[in-house]
Amino acid sequence: MTAIMTNPGEPKVATMDNFMNMTKKAGHTPEIQRLIDLHAVLNDAMNGQLILAPINLEEPGKRILDSGTADGTWLRGVRDSLSAQHHYFGSDIEGELFPTQPDGITYFQQSFQEPWPTDLRNSFDLVHVRGSLAGSSPKRPVEVIKNLASLPKPGGWIQLMEMNAFNPPSNGPAMTDFAHMASQVWTGIGVGDFANQLKTMLEEAGLHNAQERRIIVELGKRAKPELQAQSVNGVSAPVKPIAAVAKDLKTSFSREQLDGLQGRVRAELENEGGRVEMIVAWAQQPVEG
Repeated sequence: MTAIMTNPGEPKVATMDNFMNMTKKAGHTPEIQRLIDLHAVLNDAMNGQLILAPINLEEPGKRILDSGTADGTWLRGVRDSLSAQHHYFGSDIEGELFPTQPDGITYFQQSFQEPWPTDLRNSFDLVHVRGSLAGSSPKRPVEVIKNLASLPKPGGWIQLMEMNAFNPPSNGPAMTDFAHMASQVWTGIGVGDFANQLKTMLEEAGLHNAQERRIIVELGKRAKPELQAQSVNGVSAPVKPIAAVAKDLKTSFSREQLDGLQGRVRAELENEGGRVEMIVAWAQQPVEG
């Protein structure tokens, strides 16, 4: 955890607060659209198989929780891909993101940093988190994962998915700078290279049968024509709020470089394309007896 001095004698702990504040200021609609766009691209890269944990989803009645669900896009995508009926739950620290109209999913406000309600513990067949673990700060991601490990029933699973910012695939200069900035921000707020440690952290949380898969996602001009615009928005939109966090940290980027990075990333993706690597890891709650 890194303390930075904003005023003499007044240390401030760097977290993702600036990211959250900026996305709130922009309004919920652009953030939800970004998540919808990114979901479409990731779903395609995963060939429509959003759940990699080996769960028998043909058997109805599974309890599936998406932590950091926002408007429930991932849950609806899973539900739409399956014929069997299951019970879907979405949690998020920002309850304002939940759909205003009922969609058959149970939503509730909850930070994954805080202890989970006792009636939810040991109750889920799958607990899913995607693209949210940077929000563990000021805690370490492994502490959040240990907290999540209280939720699966014996034999249940946790599945995590995050972008690899520390060892990204080869890209143009703007996307390379974006990865460098993100890695410096993750280091500065104390979460470190969590994407490459997902499998290890699941094991440290006491889960068994941990597995990992790495998925290359094509973006912008390199993506399928029908996904090009969505991939550009899904990846370039968070550059500005992450840069806002970087401004409160000691990084190798000037404020002017941070201000211009989002436009550079967007232009590079539109004109040349790019790639990111997503890391998916899953592990199982030990079966009793």
